[in-house]
Amino acid sequence: MSTIRAVCPHDCPDTCAMLVTVEDGKAIRIGGDPDHPFTKGFLCTKVAKYLERTYHPDRLLTPQIRVGAKGEGKFRRASWDEATDLIAARLRAIIETDGAQAILPYSYGGTLGMIQSEALAARFFNSIGASLLDRTICATAGMEAWNYTYGVRMGTDSEQIGEAKLILLWGTNTVTA
Repeated sequence: MSTIRAVCPHDCPDTCAMLVTVEDGKAIRIGGDPDHPFTKGFLCTKVAKYLERTYHPDRLLTPQIRVGAKGEGKFRRASWDEATDLIAARLRAIIETDGAQAILPYSYGGTLGMIQSEALAARFFNSIGASLLDRTICATAGMEAWNYTYGVRMGTDSEQIGEAKLILLWGTNTVTA
């Protein structure tokens, strides 16, 4: 059994430090690092449940190919080679028929940081000449609206929050988020 120091993959401003207990190659416990200057061992509810999601018996571990009508929920297991070959064939067909710009990459990683989120996808789609998109429609529009309405987006220094005389949380359930 060993404990590994890790960092949360989310893009929050505090970048929580984690301690992961590993036994026989499997993570068996995850917790906040009490030595982290801001979170002092706390992990949010999203991250505290990582092991539960990672090792859940219903988690998909292999590609699935739809065998029924869309929306019917019928799939069969596929090998990784079969799945990647199918995707490659579909992308090639689109490029040959309509050109690479007909491929519009769209995804949203939510709270994922730069490394886990779009770094590899951007390289791949750029290499095939796919359409350029700011990768997320909703967040980008929201950020622009904020800029036009309020000006520059600035965050609070997380380590100074304890010194605040008033904290107003609007439109959030911070305890569960």
